[in-house]
Amino acid sequence: MNHYEPQSENDKPKYKGKYRIDSTRLPAWSYASNAGYFVTICTDGKKCFFGEVVQGEMQRSPIGEIAHKLWYEIPIHFSNCQIDSFCVMPNHIHGILVINQIREGSAMNPRTQEEDAMNRVSTSERGDGQRGGVTGLFNPMLSKNSLSKIIRWYKGRCSFEINQIYEGFGWQERFHDNIIRNEFALDQIRQYIINNPINWERDREQPPHSPL
Repeated sequence: MNHYEPQSENDKPKYKGKYRIDSTRLPAWSYASNAGYFVTICTDGKKCFFGEVVQGEMQRSPIGEIAHKLWYEIPIHFSNCQIDSFCVMPNHIHGILVINQIREGSAMNPRTQEEDAMNRVSTSERGDGQRGGVTGLFNPMLSKNSLSKIIRWYKGRCSFEINQIYEGFGWQERFHDNIIRNEFALDQIRQYIINNPINWERDREQPPHSPL
C-alpha cells in the first residue's frame, strides 16, 4: 500500500525551478485494470468547503451536497466503474471505486463483478515491502476509462457545478490511491471510511493515509 513520508523542501526534486510533487501511481500498473481502488481527493489548501463535522456526524454544505451527488453519478458516465463505500468530509473525499472491464453481453451481477475485480489483484509483495500487483501490468487493449480519467471527470464536473454558486473552489492537483488487494483489506477500508467523521478531530491535521 502507499505510504507518505514527510520531506523537507530541500529534499524534493524540482522541475522548471518549482518543487515537483512525486507521482503516487504504482510503476508499471495499468490503472484501467480490474481492481478495487481506495481514493482520497483533497480540496485546494485543504479548505473546508464541504461542511463540518458535528458530534461525529458530517453536516454537508450546499457545496458538499454537490460533491456527494456527483459521486453517485460516476457509474452513469463510466459503465466499467462501480462505487462502494465513500464519504464526503469537510476538506476531502474518501471513496472506493471498483473498475471492472466487463465484456459486452456479460451477465455477471454486481457482487460477482466486484469479487472478480478483487481476485485479479495480486496479494504478493515485492521484496522491498511495497505494493505488488503484477497482474495489472499495462495492457493497451483495456478500456480508456482508467482511474485517472474517472477522477478527472469527477473533479471537473464538481468544479463546474460548484463554481455556479461559489467562486473560488478548487482541488489539489493530485489525488491519492491504494490498490485494494483482497476482501480483508476491502472490509478494513470500508470501516475506515465509515469511521472517518468520528475520527475527524484526531485525523484532520494528518496527511492522507491508508488504514492498512
